[in-house]
Amino acid sequence: MTDTAKPRILVVEDDPDLRTIVRLQLSSSGFQIVEACNGAEGFQAIQEVIPDCVILDLMMPVMDGFGFLKRARSVMSLQDVPILILTASEDERNKVRGFQYQADSYMSKPYDLQELTAEVERLCALQRQS
Repeated sequence: MTDTAKPRILVVEDDPDLRTIVRLQLSSSGFQIVEACNGAEGFQAIQEVIPDCVILDLMMPVMDGFGFLKRARSVMSLQDVPILILTASEDERNKVRGFQYQADSYMSKPYDLQELTAEVERLCALQRQS
């Protein structure tokens, strides 16, 4: 598989250790990973690379995940990019709010790496069908 054939995943996460874990897991599963350490950096990256899927933390400095979601969904060319919220927040209201802001999926930390990989694969497959 060449790099151009690999689905591109944008990981927007402020914890460098978690970014590394996700990058290593998804890279070993055939994904190309782009990283951002906050919502503002992530919003810049999503416009530059237009990924096949975004993995988004909610609680981050500079711009949180909700700010990222609102901005990304307001840009026509980004409205169909699948966004998976991956958060440590156990507040059920955040899950509801995430879906109100048009997130496509939601997982809580801690998470199973195989489950995360399967969900990213599912979202990328849906993206290719649309």
